[in-house]
Amino acid sequence: MPNKTFTKLGLFIVITLTMLTPSCSSLTWTGTHDGIRYSIHRDNRTHAIVKGENGSLMYDSPELVVLSESGRLVINGESSGTVGDGDLVEVTELGTVLVNGERRGDKMTGHAEMQQRIKQAKANMQTHSYEELEYKANNG
Repeated sequence: MPNKTFTKLGLFIVITLTMLTPSCSSLTWTGTHDGIRYSIHRDNRTHAIVKGENGSLMYDSPELVVLSESGRLVINGESSGTVGDGDLVEVTELGTVLVNGERRGDKMTGHAEMQQRIKQAKANMQTHSYEELEYKANNG
């Protein structure tokens, strides 16, 4: 028969480890806002979930921005259909956006347009020669 002290110590260690071990469910936010249900797997690095008074909801992370506003779903700036009362909007661990199980987009949605805008902005940037920068640094 095991010693009661060792049994209690073992149980204490198991409970402590269980409490300290991060659970996968802690990364998922679930809730209902303005009649639309959400299940959002949050980015570990940084993220924000903003609920607007007008019923809008925005999930913002480094690679994915999902906005639900006035019945429209926008993923990374690209229109991705409509949502309404009772719908379930899911953001999965892989960054896929589903509405009632139907794929609407992912973290690459809108990526081509964004890359094109960055490329265009770089082409339009004004560059200066080393001499111009040196003069500006010395003369204000």
